[in-house]
Order: sequence, then C-alpha cells, then structure tokens
Amino acid sequence: MLTEKGLDEALKISDVPQARKECLQTKSFEVQKVVKRLKEFPPSRKDYNPFDTTKTTTQTTKQSLLRNRGFRQAVTEAYQFKCAVCGLKISSPDSLIWEVEAAHIVPHRSLGRDDICNGIALCRLHHRAFDVGWFALLDDYKIQVCARVSCLPLDCGRIQSYELFQALKQRGARIALPSKTAIHPHPIAMRWHRENVFYRVK
Repeated sequence: MLTEKGLDEALKISDVPQARKECLQTKSFEVQKVVKRLKEFPPSRKDYNPFDTTKTTTQTTKQSLLRNRGFRQAVTEAYQFKCAVCGLKISSPDSLIWEVEAAHIVPHRSLGRDDICNGIALCRLHHRAFDVGWFALLDDYKIQVCARVSCLPLDCGRIQSYELFQALKQRGARIALPSKTAIHPHPIAMRWHRENVFYRVK
C-alpha cells in the first residue's frame, strides 16, 4: 500500500492531476488508517453528538484533509459505492473515481463530524437536493419530500420525462442502508437536518 508521499509520486508518474487526488478511491496508508478507525470504532449510538466543537470552519491541516478523504472512502464503501436514494453505481471511464459522494447530514459548515453515522452516500444529483433541503430522512429512514415540489413549474425538477421527485414521493420510499446497524445514519443527525436544512412550507 502506498503512503501519501508514494501516492503523490504515482499520480505524477501517471500524469494524473494532483487536484483529482481528493476524489480518488485509491487509499494511501494514512487514509486507510482513518477508514479503519471509522469502521471499527463507530461512536456510541446512544450518546452520539454529531457536532465537533473543536473543529473550525477554516481548518485545512494535513490531518483534516486525510480525515476528509477517509470519511469519503468509509461512507462510499459502506454503501457499496451506490447512491442510497436511487441506487446509481457508476465510476469514471478510467475507473479511478466513483460517481457516488459522501454527504454529511450535519454539514461541515455547521461543524458536523466526519463519522460514518453522520454521512450518507448520494449521487451528485441527490446530494445537491439533500444539501439544499428538497428532501430529508425520517427516523425510520423513509424519505420525506418538501411539499414545495408540488409547486414546481412543469419544466423543473425533471430530466427529460423522468421526474426527479416523483420517485421519492412514493409512499414508504426508504434509503438503502449499510449492512452494519452501528453505522446507519444517526437519528440525532437526521433530526438536525430536518429542523435546520429541510425546507418546510410556512
């Protein structure tokens, strides 16, 4: 397994831009240590606090960059590189980057922790919709869609004839979950998202 220094050298030899390193699924030794710690020692379900009060919104140390990459890897692996909402699983043509992203439930800007249970694997489309409040997750992992969807003009919220939110509005639609219960999205984090991000019609 490559170290961070070795990975940097391999990217240079392979002519892969350094900027792509953050998205690669290739794990350096240091990132693998973070992934292993996140998987083997998930936080207590009972006393979980999704907020990291020691974190600053401008923190960009080497350690936090490694933790970000470890979080991304641990979450996407836990969901088998599939979007928890639509099931999309596809990589880039060179097989270096998966489409699925690790979304924070309590986001970094609100000091959300880099724990698997504060994360969910989503495709870019559903990640964006989740982050801006078009849908949220209930405590039983059912999807709650913003009522404002019914007010969208006919040419919005669709890809050709596919209506993005109609599939989510199906009664009882739930997200796909990792097999290990300890790393399922935590109810406290989901509740925070419903109360602070999810758009409720006044």
